[in-house]
Amino acid sequence: MASNARDLAVTALVRWEREQTYSNVMLDALLQSAALPAAEAAFTTQLVYGVMERMLTIDWLLEKNSRQPIKKCHPTVRAVLRVAVYQIVYLDKIPASAAVNEAVKQVKVMKQPYAAGYVNGLLRAVSEAAPRLLASLPQDLKGHSLRYSIPLALLQAWDRAYGRETAVALAKASDEDAPTVVRVNTLKTTVESFCEQLKGASIAFCPIDGLPAALIVEDAAALRAIPALSDHYYVQDAASQWALQALAPQPHEEVLDMCAAPGGKSFTAAMHMEGQGRIVSCDLYDEKVKTMAARAKRYGIDCMQTVCRDASSPLPVEWEGRFDRVICDVPCSGFGVIRRRPEIRYKSLMSFAELPALQYTILCEAAKAVKAGGVLQYSTCTLRPEENEEVTARFLNAHPSFLPRPLSIAHASQTHELTLMPHLHQTDGFYVASFRKEG
Repeated sequence: MASNARDLAVTALVRWEREQTYSNVMLDALLQSAALPAAEAAFTTQLVYGVMERMLTIDWLLEKNSRQPIKKCHPTVRAVLRVAVYQIVYLDKIPASAAVNEAVKQVKVMKQPYAAGYVNGLLRAVSEAAPRLLASLPQDLKGHSLRYSIPLALLQAWDRAYGRETAVALAKASDEDAPTVVRVNTLKTTVESFCEQLKGASIAFCPIDGLPAALIVEDAAALRAIPALSDHYYVQDAASQWALQALAPQPHEEVLDMCAAPGGKSFTAAMHMEGQGRIVSCDLYDEKVKTMAARAKRYGIDCMQTVCRDASSPLPVEWEGRFDRVICDVPCSGFGVIRRRPEIRYKSLMSFAELPALQYTILCEAAKAVKAGGVLQYSTCTLRPEENEEVTARFLNAHPSFLPRPLSIAHASQTHELTLMPHLHQTDGFYVASFRKEG
């Protein structure tokens, strides 16, 4: 097992590249088994996610100075090089010489001693050339792709959808740290009491205008370290909280959450409903459903029923026309949450070609559950018109009994759909559209 932060980061990156697994799940498991001190574990996390965020740029710098293609290097050597370049270029507090020396030690310890000379020479060359190479990048899409480590195909897609200025701003925002936003569990405490407890623990926080129970917390680790508060809040980005604010579920209503796991939207619906009414929360995977139910119980949510089912399958007859509000937060490509899951940026756009059809099917099934006068709300955490505006426009054209429902929240300008963007709204990238059924 790796004995320090750099070694564990290399182990994690090799495993991620080999298995293409979820980075957060993989890294959490490695950190738990390694049992590093808190500071070392935090440094490991910084290195792993930093390399993932900047991998296109890092590999470009290596290729510019290497005598052989980086892809031909042994996976361990490649990971060592990436970790070192990330430190040299992006971490001001670590001297370049220290990063180089540690990398040379690593390849020896990790049974790749033959590469020590190559690693030493290449990293010293990168250290000297990187400032000049980065400064010479052009201000076109190819240049921005390398500058912000966003694949050119994704950057071009954003350019077509939102224009050049927004595409570049999204690319830049994708490399910035995402804030930790929590939703106060108002079934167990009050916002005022929770804030007082944060002050008592010297945890800095900031409220969000328009979201009375939402707080941006500066030190998430310090908050997690207070067991007495563990069921008084849950982490939920402001974008999802805005979506539930727009849905506006009321006490004693019946709400259906078609694709609910990990459960945040259902939990927030329960808060809006003051725990009164009924929420049916569904997901495809039994383990996720069980976890969601356990969390609901811990948060004191008694009005929530969990169901394991495929949202794209025909709606149960007994659910037709039954619900006051239906949440349809569908599976998506996730390009709105790149700040939190940097590996998403490297997925091929073609791998998501079938998603709009699935999303449309789920939306049509969800529509069957809405009672006359009820509300249907569609959302994704991606920034692609193919999965957003095009799906909802198709739905409206095929379902004349549903009308656009203006979103009465900040940022929405009284239209029925809203795209939230990190650089404009300080949220994840997110799309929401709302409809009301006639009658």
